[in-house]
Amino acid sequence: MKNRLAKILRDTLDLCFREGYLKKMPLPEFVIEVPNNPDHGHFATNLAMTLAGEQKNSPRNIAEIIIRHLVDNDHFILKAEIGGAGFINFFITIEQWYDLLSQVITLKDDYGRNCLGKKEKIMVEFVSANPTGPLHLGHGRGAALGDTLCRILDFSGYDVRREFYINDTGQQVKALGESIYSRWRQFSDPSYPFPSDGYQGDYIQELATEIAQKITLENLDIHDAIDLLSELGRDKMLEEIKEDLANFRVNFDFWYKESDLYSSGKIDHTIKLIEKRGLLFQKDGALWIRTSSFGDDKDRVIRKKDGNLTYFATDISYHLDKWERGFRKVINIWGADHHGYITRVKAALMAEGIPEDWLNVLLMQLVNLWEGGAEVKMSKRSGRYVTLKELVDDVGVDAARFVFLSKDHTSPLDFNIDLVKRKDSENPVYYVQYAHARICSIFRKAANENISIPEQPGSTLQGLVLDEEIALVRKMAEFPSLIEEITRELAPHRLTYYLPELAGSFHRYYNRHRIISEDKNLSQARLLLSLGVKILIKNGLSLLGLSAPEIM
Repeated sequence: MKNRLAKILRDTLDLCFREGYLKKMPLPEFVIEVPNNPDHGHFATNLAMTLAGEQKNSPRNIAEIIIRHLVDNDHFILKAEIGGAGFINFFITIEQWYDLLSQVITLKDDYGRNCLGKKEKIMVEFVSANPTGPLHLGHGRGAALGDTLCRILDFSGYDVRREFYINDTGQQVKALGESIYSRWRQFSDPSYPFPSDGYQGDYIQELATEIAQKITLENLDIHDAIDLLSELGRDKMLEEIKEDLANFRVNFDFWYKESDLYSSGKIDHTIKLIEKRGLLFQKDGALWIRTSSFGDDKDRVIRKKDGNLTYFATDISYHLDKWERGFRKVINIWGADHHGYITRVKAALMAEGIPEDWLNVLLMQLVNLWEGGAEVKMSKRSGRYVTLKELVDDVGVDAARFVFLSKDHTSPLDFNIDLVKRKDSENPVYYVQYAHARICSIFRKAANENISIPEQPGSTLQGLVLDEEIALVRKMAEFPSLIEEITRELAPHRLTYYLPELAGSFHRYYNRHRIISEDKNLSQARLLLSLGVKILIKNGLSLLGLSAPEIM
């Protein structure tokens, strides 16, 4: 609906410029929004106000000119009024709302789908947890954000790929092996020391027990034993991570190993490429890259004086590999503590001729868990944090995903366990899913009473005349524009605001009016309205990765 109104306004301006009613000028950026007060129309625009300066005329005078010459051949607009300092308020004909509801019912799962992406190949890399321990709540928030973003980007016409980067080399994996080795030794010698940088938690002891039952460690040299335990422990934790993510309805197209960068020679190739551009130099026995020439606050080390590569070297190589794989846009989801890392990575990529906007990094804030009015700090298994699996086992996948997505990723999130276990309107995910289940129940009742809805809504919809009924259709009309805005802004949390609003409007309507009555035509009209709401709720829940239950 917004797009149709925007086209009418653009056509109107073309006419006004062509006929001399307004001075010709570049089309300004203007906004079409839904007013909070329904008395101010179905839509409002600031178009006249954006033209005023260049036209050297008052916004109200310009608004009068626009209204007088509206190009509305399809009789889309019922009336237009000037409000405030020059806003134009539009009221849309009721037939357009009937057509919109028909469109929802006809398109079903495809309602709101668009072609913004134009099949552009895009990668979203998210979670990418070190395979040294269970997934925690921060990983869960990143998983929900990344997966939902991928679903919405796909819905908007992008060719989307999901990737998990496996940090399977380096000190953290060695520390995992040392931790398992120490716990294994403590089975026979409780006084055996545990490494100061070792991984705490019961899962290390579980790994030691499981591996020792399958592998004979007694005859191995300590270094060989640690190397073996590092590898086996890493593989076991990665297997668990994959299982936990699959249970969280998150699956990846690619699991990319850091070790493959080394074995394939891609890191050496990357360093040679940078060297050819004259961007490497030696200093203090280390090898540096001149990222300061591309916006970084200082140059960076890529090979330390001991000969070992830095993480920065592998990250440059990894992102160049993404570029070489043909992705025209890349989105990374990182923890907020990586804020200072973005500029240096972009600088290194720009040094290789990659556009600055090719990489988009979303920084995600922490999750705080609350239960019984107090913050939950510890998990027996992890030793430091509550795991994603523990949370999902407690509250379920739907509740966990919805709450993780209930705030913008740039804001810290308080996850209230008590709230998501409630079965009332205070629990937003329950409230939304219950609306879907309630409508399914209505249709079961209609079937029992032999009331069906016509395949072609047509004139049946003319029974919808109440303001509340048209308001529900207007809410449905917001969905396509919302999806486009979410896609452009990479802000899937906005869907968790929209769905409770739609569900709440339906619950209030249901509580005031009978859907199924003795008036068959009115019953059919209201069933069609209910069907539209059901389709929208299911579509929205699907994009969030949530189920749409038929019985609750």
